[in-house]
Amino acid sequence: MSLRRLSKRARLLAAGAALAVLGSGGFVVHEEFIDDRTVCCAVPPPLHNVPRGPDGEIDIASQSTEPEVLVDHDFSLHVRPGGDADDWRLAESGESGGVVRAKGEKTVKGTHYFRFRALKTGTARIVLKEIDGERTMTYLVTAREGEQVSGVEHDPDGILPAGSSATPADGYEPDDIRVLDADFDSTVTVRAGETFRIANRYANQPGYTWQFVTEPEGPVLREGLSEPPAVGDAAAARQDWYEFNAYDKGIAKVRLFGCYRCGYDDKPTTAESKKFSVVKKLTVIVS
Repeated sequence: MSLRRLSKRARLLAAGAALAVLGSGGFVVHEEFIDDRTVCCAVPPPLHNVPRGPDGEIDIASQSTEPEVLVDHDFSLHVRPGGDADDWRLAESGESGGVVRAKGEKTVKGTHYFRFRALKTGTARIVLKEIDGERTMTYLVTAREGEQVSGVEHDPDGILPAGSSATPADGYEPDDIRVLDADFDSTVTVRAGETFRIANRYANQPGYTWQFVTEPEGPVLREGLSEPPAVGDAAAARQDWYEFNAYDKGIAKVRLFGCYRCGYDDKPTTAESKKFSVVKKLTVIVS
């Protein structure tokens, strides 16, 4: 029977047998060379000290502003539950330059993940926007070649203690401290001689850094550490507790500045930061 009359399957088997014979005779039929720098058909090397999302992707905290990712890797931007967690949508996917590709969204245990794939080296601008507001969270994502990545920001401080007020770092909790059920941006009345504590309540998904614009003016002194103790979730709904001493009758005013997505800067440096930074004003009436 001639080879021409064989079925397609039989011809393929015959061709495979012929190649096997050639190989056994010392001829190299096919040889594949792989550059040592190329990862082919193997598990990529592990990424050290890099947060991972629910599917093993590089996971970036919502407070980050200029994260770094690796080409041919998936990554996600996550928004922790509590406060503003459900109020954000993808406004700009960053796909216009071909550096990244959006891969959808998912929610796991209340945390909202916006998922992407880094396709080539370059920079992509990804923007999340409030569904019922004007605030935005802008990420200038840099994708580069390599096996390790830096510049991936973790959630700040993790989970803080639960409770209605925070205990100072030294653990000492005087019995005569009055805990006010009010937000920092309000007017409160206390008595002369009282030490009181009041909370700055906010949702920290975008990332705020707080500092006093002015120290208390009038019959009130600020007590405690430069970093106020806090409760809640450091990366989401949290309460920072400030302590004051009312030493005389009168009215005191305190202003607290919240720098929006400023990172390590003391003041806004981007249009986004300048637009959405806030000032909270506390008025204390001492009777």
